[in-house]
Amino acid sequence: MTDPNNPDMTGRSYNDNEQPSNQGGQQANDNGSPYGPFASNPQGAPNGNPYAWQNDPFKLAAEQLTNRAKNAVRMSYGVIGAAALIFGIIVLFWPGATLAVIAAAFGIYFVISGIIRIVSAIVELGLPAGWRVLDILVGVLLTVGGIVVLKNAAVSGQTLAIVAALTIGIGWIAEGIMALVETWRLPQSGWAIFQGVISIIAGVVVLIAPLSSTIWMIIFGGAALVVIGITMLIRAFTFGKVR
Repeated sequence: MTDPNNPDMTGRSYNDNEQPSNQGGQQANDNGSPYGPFASNPQGAPNGNPYAWQNDPFKLAAEQLTNRAKNAVRMSYGVIGAAALIFGIIVLFWPGATLAVIAAAFGIYFVISGIIRIVSAIVELGLPAGWRVLDILVGVLLTVGGIVVLKNAAVSGQTLAIVAALTIGIGWIAEGIMALVETWRLPQSGWAIFQGVISIIAGVVVLIAPLSSTIWMIIFGGAALVVIGITMLIRAFTFGKVR
């Protein structure tokens, strides 16, 4: 017979002002709430379901990651951000920069970004499975694109411009989509959304804008890399930190 003073059948009774911390089979977080990162606003959860974040294989919900997995994500963001910032500065301030210099800088950046993504996704098994698969795909795309640009850096004229534009544009769009997918509708995802939007816009602009002006490519490409790099570094320092 069910004891009305012991609704959870654990052998412990509760008074009128006390409730079990685990109701309906849901796990509570450290604050006693089963809503995890949506504890303060359950209605803001994906699809209106406060528990959906627990099962989404593409979301990087820091609350559900081990410390090792969090450190892997921070390292990935930090290295990619530092590379973007460094090569953005090189593109902006290289004396007498040519299209070949720009292509080489972006090629090296995409190779670094791609390899870091692939390695972190393969090595750190504590990360969500869907995110790891998607990160590997993006990493392969960036690595191949970077190698293609580097192999064609010595080519002059319109051919190099087309190769560079396609690689940079598609690469930035892929990075932007990845940033949005992994953090969409998660709390404290403002910097990730900002980076994703900037990256996608920059990629689209590079694809549709005329590439006849090397000066335009230097200013726009370098500035976009710097902004993306700074944003990635901020994400590296803030990911998983309690505010």
